[in-house]
Amino acid sequence: MLARLKRKLSLLALGRYKIILSKSPLDAYLHYSFAKNAARLGLYNLANAELKNAIYLGLDDSKSLQLSEMVRSKLDDRTKMDVNQYQRFRVLQSHLEPLLVSGGSVLDIGGGHGLLSQFVPNNSYFLIEPSVNGISGLELPFPDNSFDVVVICHVLEHIPENDRGVFLDELARVAKRNVLIFNPFRNPELDENERLQLILDVTGATWAKEHLDCGLPEVENVCDYISSKGLPYQVKGYGDIYASTAALLMSYFAVKSRTSSLEKINQHLNERYDQLLCSQYPTNIMIDVDVR
Repeated sequence: MLARLKRKLSLLALGRYKIILSKSPLDAYLHYSFAKNAARLGLYNLANAELKNAIYLGLDDSKSLQLSEMVRSKLDDRTKMDVNQYQRFRVLQSHLEPLLVSGGSVLDIGGGHGLLSQFVPNNSYFLIEPSVNGISGLELPFPDNSFDVVVICHVLEHIPENDRGVFLDELARVAKRNVLIFNPFRNPELDENERLQLILDVTGATWAKEHLDCGLPEVENVCDYISSKGLPYQVKGYGDIYASTAALLMSYFAVKSRTSSLEKINQHLNERYDQLLCSQYPTNIMIDVDVR
């Protein structure tokens, strides 16, 4: 009972960091303190990302070294990650590597607990996630050209349609080289609402409700907007929507039944079937924008 109470109080403390950091997003020591508290709770992915935030902002290496070594030793084997998540990050990694050959920095907007940081371990990295550290992607607290590459992964569909132009402008403003937009987009040949409603009905996933409420963006609209700014871009599809939906439902029922086999299945798929099933109905589309 006492241990449960301590954990609850610690989680409340993490919630307070979200409020504090929303007002002081560039305070290195606050991010470092956040990382320490996340590590105490066993939230090592978040601790790793927040520590990288602190280092990016100039935290003294002597303070971060011990915590960094401990956190990295506790990170899970990423090949056991949920197969849909792993496939996304591997695609992002394949696009980031040639852009960061001589080092460089990555801004990850809407990146949850910062799992992407594990796929760019040798690069400067900063996580922005309003639901975690309270920092908004609509008003980025950085000067122009702050990061070599700005990444959003499964974010655009959570931005109300009227705000998407402002959001994309902010991404381009703080990027030196490229903006990577990796997202599910509406496919006119498929009834996306029917699929999302099924996922919502079966799993109760809040993200599916947000997709339905905000509406999936359309590739043509986003590309037209980018073209209106005079920026070159490339478009490529990845994955298969039916395979991704099946994997999502498999994971949901595996967790619900408390099976111990899910990590083994994920690891097999992640190690054997990299960039699973590219088809005419891709799960995600990458829009790689050159802002130089």
